[in-house]
Amino acid sequence: MSTERGKLFSWPWLLFPVVTAFLTAVVIILLWHNYQLNKKIVSLEQQIIALELRERELQSQIDQLEKEKQELLQNAVGLLRQKSTLMRKLMRELGLSRYVRRLGKVTKGQGGPYLAPTEQYKLLLERMDKYLKVMKHVPLGKPCRGYISSYYGFRKDPFTKKRAFHAGIDIVGPYGEPVRATADGIVYRLGYQRGLGRYVKIRHKHGYITVYGHLCKYIVRRGERVKQGQIIGYLGNTGRSTGPHVHYEIRYWGRPINPLKYIRAGRKLAHLTQ
Repeated sequence: MSTERGKLFSWPWLLFPVVTAFLTAVVIILLWHNYQLNKKIVSLEQQIIALELRERELQSQIDQLEKEKQELLQNAVGLLRQKSTLMRKLMRELGLSRYVRRLGKVTKGQGGPYLAPTEQYKLLLERMDKYLKVMKHVPLGKPCRGYISSYYGFRKDPFTKKRAFHAGIDIVGPYGEPVRATADGIVYRLGYQRGLGRYVKIRHKHGYITVYGHLCKYIVRRGERVKQGQIIGYLGNTGRSTGPHVHYEIRYWGRPINPLKYIRAGRKLAHLTQ
């Protein structure tokens, strides 16, 4: 009986080392995992710090780029405003003041609602686009390459040698040089006259008519719509002419006006739109 009681009390003590070893192993494993987790936490914290620093650096770069963008926008608004002012002045010089008044001005906001630079830029672009649409129907520049041999006004007639009024300008160039429309319009008359030779007349908006004389050939039809810069014929020596050239006239509400003013205006416009 005593032997059985001794066995009964002795076997749990035999399990104690095993349990202790198991628990020790569990604690070691948990400590190891805790160590690894702490390492990962420290690494993540370092990455977070690095990302925060990078975020601040990127934000600083964004702020700098935004500042540069605003400066560029302000410069662009100033340049566009200057061009818009010059365009308005040019239109007034050409007698198109009513179109200038109709379009109005774009102000900086003094005495009225504030306009952000972006809005100013957008409005100025729209205004310039409207100016250019008006100017497309105004005869600007020369109809062909060459030099002006005879100007608008009174001169000695090359045939009669008497003083006579010259209603346009003569542009001397190579025979067959392309002659282009100086504005959008509609061909309303063409043919042959003794004085003008082969000619084309184009009616434009705002009361303008352009005349192109002494052509060797025209390639448009009556009633045809033409665009500014479109070839309408070729320089020749037909009609009452002393050599290859184009007689070019501008008429405003039926009255001849000096084309030289509009040729110079065309140069100014080309400079403004660069």
